[in-house]
Amino acid sequence: MKSPNAILWQGCPARYAAGIFGDKWCFLILRDVLLHGKRSYSDFLNSPEGISTNILADRLSKLEAAGMLDRQVDPRKASRVCYFPTRKARNVLPALISMMVWSTQYDEHTEAPDSFAKAFKADPSGTIAWYEADIDRVDRDILSQS
Repeated sequence: MKSPNAILWQGCPARYAAGIFGDKWCFLILRDVLLHGKRSYSDFLNSPEGISTNILADRLSKLEAAGMLDRQVDPRKASRVCYFPTRKARNVLPALISMMVWSTQYDEHTEAPDSFAKAFKADPSGTIAWYEADIDRVDRDILSQS
């Protein structure tokens, strides 16, 4: 039973975004699907941050329920599923990359190459278009094998 004082996670834009991205694992899964071309459970599981299997399953389900990921049977292997970014997820690209560029300024241990932030600052639209094209390429490569 929900508390009568419970705040809904809609209405306030910051609260809505925090409900989707406020968890570090959801944020990293979106990074992986949008920027690194990862689509399968094992792809996400093998990310260097070391997410546990139960957390991964929960966050993939949460992102699917939020309309950020589309779960489909992998045409290359019927016993596996793929998670494709929806338009809703792809529309997060500018904000995601902006936050990452901001991080490169303040994280003294950043692993991002200098060219990443420079490219985005010089041509934000071109950088977003490059990632959009890469998402299309990865999805096309997977789905064309059906």
